[in-house]
Amino acid sequence: MQPLELQTGQRVAVAGTILNNSARTLVVTPVLHQPVAITRGQLLVLCEPVGPTERAEHACRIVTKTIRQTFYESDATSAASALRLAIVAANKALYQDNMRCAPDRRITVGVTAAALLGNDLFIAQVQPAQLFLRTGNTLRAIPTHPSWDPAQVNVAHVALTGALGASLFVEPEFFRAVVQPGDALLLSSSALVTRFDPPTMAALLASGDTAAILDAAYERASELAAIELLALTFKTPQPQPVAPPPPAPARRLANWFRRAPDLPAHQPTPAPDSLAAPPPQPTFSPNPLPRPAPIDLGEPLAERVAQRATPLPPSSTLGEDPPRLPIDLGDTLTDARPYGLRQLVRPPSTMTWRERLAWPWFALNDIVREWRRERQLRRKSLTVSSYVPRGRGLTYRRTAPPFPWQLLLITVLVVAGAVVYGMNLSQRNNLQLATEYLVAAEERVAAVRTAPNEVAAREALQIAQQAIEAARASAEITVTNPGLWLRFGELEREYERLLAAVDRVSFLEPVVLARHPLPNGVFTTVIVPPALSGVSDPNRLEIVRYLYALDSDRDAARLYRIPRDGGPPEPYLEPGQPVGAAIVGSLRAALWRIDQVVAIDQAPNGFGYYFRQNDTWNYSKLGSSEIWPTPERLDVEEYAGNLYVWGAQAGEVLKFASGRYGDTPEFWLNPGVTRDAAVLSAIDMAVDGSIYLLQTNGTVLVFSFGQLVGQIVPANVSPLITEVTRFVITGAPDAGFIFMLEPANERILQLDKRTGALIQQLRVRADGEINLSQLTALSVDTSGARPVIYFASGNVIARAELPPPPRSFRDEAQP
Repeated sequence: MQPLELQTGQRVAVAGTILNNSARTLVVTPVLHQPVAITRGQLLVLCEPVGPTERAEHACRIVTKTIRQTFYESDATSAASALRLAIVAANKALYQDNMRCAPDRRITVGVTAAALLGNDLFIAQVQPAQLFLRTGNTLRAIPTHPSWDPAQVNVAHVALTGALGASLFVEPEFFRAVVQPGDALLLSSSALVTRFDPPTMAALLASGDTAAILDAAYERASELAAIELLALTFKTPQPQPVAPPPPAPARRLANWFRRAPDLPAHQPTPAPDSLAAPPPQPTFSPNPLPRPAPIDLGEPLAERVAQRATPLPPSSTLGEDPPRLPIDLGDTLTDARPYGLRQLVRPPSTMTWRERLAWPWFALNDIVREWRRERQLRRKSLTVSSYVPRGRGLTYRRTAPPFPWQLLLITVLVVAGAVVYGMNLSQRNNLQLATEYLVAAEERVAAVRTAPNEVAAREALQIAQQAIEAARASAEITVTNPGLWLRFGELEREYERLLAAVDRVSFLEPVVLARHPLPNGVFTTVIVPPALSGVSDPNRLEIVRYLYALDSDRDAARLYRIPRDGGPPEPYLEPGQPVGAAIVGSLRAALWRIDQVVAIDQAPNGFGYYFRQNDTWNYSKLGSSEIWPTPERLDVEEYAGNLYVWGAQAGEVLKFASGRYGDTPEFWLNPGVTRDAAVLSAIDMAVDGSIYLLQTNGTVLVFSFGQLVGQIVPANVSPLITEVTRFVITGAPDAGFIFMLEPANERILQLDKRTGALIQQLRVRADGEINLSQLTALSVDTSGARPVIYFASGNVIARAELPPPPRSFRDEAQP
């Protein structure tokens, strides 16, 4: 394909004012002699900031600078992979910049990045962003807006939550196109697509004039608060004129002589063009220079010596010195032992392969021989007669020299003293280092009190946590060191008070009541009977003395009962147990109804309802349950004796009237509500006169008489909610609390039922035997003087008193 020439034009306007040199657009054309231009190509970037206007240029500058640097300097093997690495790096840089700002000053950026390499156009996009591409009389909008698609009936904007800077992870969408001369490209803000229809945009891009494209687009979107435009057209490059070759010197000289009479006498001769003239030709001959004749040194030295060794006539030496014999500079050492070399040292290059293989054995033989010789010499030296003082006794026995006990004792004492001194010195150093860690942690905790606002207090609290962890890792802060241990305990209590004041975190003191009898068993439901006053029936009193728990085995789930003060669980209702004419199937739900515990099972012929009468189980089949699909989770709640079932039919709540569970249930929600996406995505249900449906992000939908009357959104929760799994509603319809389980962040959230304001976050300490990473069930007993919560985490059921709500940071900061 023929190369393309890129013509660009850009325009950025904010509040009706056109910005020059704005950081929201970037066009980079690398120099042709640079190697990166061959593998990357030209780079085009357009940013659309979403957030505070005063930080828009700063955020776009971070994004464009990072994309440009990473695109041209990364080790990617293709332009598409370089675009992805550049956008991921820009998202990380913007996210880190947002974390340094207050939440209300954080900003996100949508970006469209394109790389033109030859005739290939690679596009990477993170919404909010918009791109219009006209190739081969075909117009395409990326992304395709619902108003441009005739099959769409909903033109509402799609919620965009994946812009740069919103989270630490981002994944751009990629597109590729082959462009030809006459094609056009327009990068713009996401709102521009609603100002054009496809025929108008196709006619605009077909003009091929970047200025006209920018003017028309800006005219239609001038009322927007901010508009970013970047137009490109592709054309065939114009051929560059080639200079004619200079005439030959002889012909030029002849022409000069021929035209010389016509030229003025005073006209100077023009200087030759050094760039157009050919390089000078070499003046040397291609034939090599002749080599010099070698120096004649006469006869060889050996022949001269041999000649001089022969007797000469006396006349030849008259008046001359006598001839000197050559000096022998050879090795004077012979091979005779012990003065000769055992093995002649020869360079490895002169050895044969046999000599190289035998050389290690020769060296080992020499070492053994030397060791034997030294041993023999030592023995001979010991046999030399010398005067040895002998004590009393037999004179023919040798007496050993006395053992140096004094020297040994002194050595042991010196070494022991050095070891004790080193241990004391090391202990003092460790104690001083632990004290410094503890002082630094106390200073960090004290800095939280003086923070000007909650954001600064939260940052100071994180720094204090790191200092406390460093002090906790010290080996000197233990129970054996009471001074440091008491200071560290008081520091931890102060940190917990500040944590409760800033992030409204309270710590539970759980007591383990029971563990699942099976190795991998998990409890999914905990039922706590309320206190019954004025009841004398022994059967009812027996029921109140226990807790009830349902496990998670889908094929053989059992209902256990546990003593209220703790103890081993015992099966209370299990699959295969006969109840009248029915056989119990796998239990799917259990709940407290008025004065007894009831259970729902799944059998081949439908779902059954089991309840206690006196001391025996009774059975009733739920009406029309044989046509229910197999739900992932069946949630059954009770209110005023009625049963409400969620999960049996998608997006619908089934209501069984009190005492008529065998009849066909009625649909509680209105038909228009059941098709709502928010209702279909609900994961849990609660009933207190109204019906509450829980979303995974913590939002609670409130329904009354089958209609959606409001929603409760959690507020002031830090860190933000990742994913909640279950929730519990307490109190009357117009008062009470909402308790949400969030295993991902290992916490239980207590919210106000009316406003959604955070009351407190319930956690457990890291050094305890229970963790909240596997929270599955929660029950709140409000019948006593203080509320008590019972929760299941994995195979453990625990009980803890509900702590009082912590005071706000403003109240704690008062002296």
